[in-house]
Amino acid sequence: MNLILVPTRELAIQVFGVFKSLGAGCKLKGALVYGGASISRQAEELRNRPEFVVGTPGRIKDMRDRGYLNLSGVERVVLDEADLMLDMGFYDDVEDIISSTKKDRRMLLFSATMTGDVKGLASKFMKDAEYINGEDEDATPATIKHDYVISDSHDKLDFLVRYIQDYNPEKAIIFSNTKHGASFLSDKLRREGFKAVQIHGDLSQKQREDSLSKFRRRERFLVATDVAARGVDIPEITHIINYDLPREDKIYIHRVGRTARFGKDGTALSIILPDEMYLINRIRRSAGVEITKLPMEGQAEEARQRRETNGGGYRRQGRKYQSGGRSRNSGRERPYKGNSHRRSREH
Repeated sequence: MNLILVPTRELAIQVFGVFKSLGAGCKLKGALVYGGASISRQAEELRNRPEFVVGTPGRIKDMRDRGYLNLSGVERVVLDEADLMLDMGFYDDVEDIISSTKKDRRMLLFSATMTGDVKGLASKFMKDAEYINGEDEDATPATIKHDYVISDSHDKLDFLVRYIQDYNPEKAIIFSNTKHGASFLSDKLRREGFKAVQIHGDLSQKQREDSLSKFRRRERFLVATDVAARGVDIPEITHIINYDLPREDKIYIHRVGRTARFGKDGTALSIILPDEMYLINRIRRSAGVEITKLPMEGQAEEARQRRETNGGGYRRQGRKYQSGGRSRNSGRERPYKGNSHRRSREH
């Protein structure tokens, strides 16, 4: 038996789909085990004595404790996205699960970053391990164009809507740093007439699967948190939009890597607050990419300069936006009207 552990349900579903494709001609049996789905159905799959089990740590441990899954015969263990799995607090579960497998098991451990927890897990359960370091590879594809705009917090949604209308992204993931923010942003975009779905940890498994299915087939925007978006692999994604800039460079790299697949062009836009410019500079250095400021009118420092010069507010209504992009009214979505949402906040 082979056991593949992944941190999220979506990634488990994706990995199992790849297994079915690769194993179709080999008559290999597999079982998919993750939380939020029917235990009885998963138990039935495990009774068929599968050669491969793909699952999340919590449900794998639960099925073992219920007596549905005997791990003592597992000869190979794969930990995918190990750094995220351990960041999410799965260390004890993972350690417990590995300890239940054969003593002479073979392990394969994949991690974007070699954190202390990852090193500790590797040293405890792996002997004479071969370490393969891919850090010399390009951090991000060269075909991604990186842009940013500077916005005050109450204008971020306005900048997002204007960007969508001006630059007309065909299919985009919009990242929020919080579950509440993802829900808020998805609702706001739908009210403005855009086809958007959301995915985050507060949704049920069925809701998450429905959102991904709709995004793959017809929806234009997926608003997501980082954890929930792990496992989202859709080659048609043309844009990544950081509505909230991540605090860690590696997360930025993970996010933008979902566009420009298979040599295609892609675009990454970050909507940043005035005090987040240091993060942009840090990403430039660590990822080795050029991030360019878009020429969109009304950015935070421009608004402040105009207020200081004129002694008054900065009016948005009636102004002709000139952001240097494509035509705003492509006919695909209804035009943006009004600014009643301008004071809405994410948190």
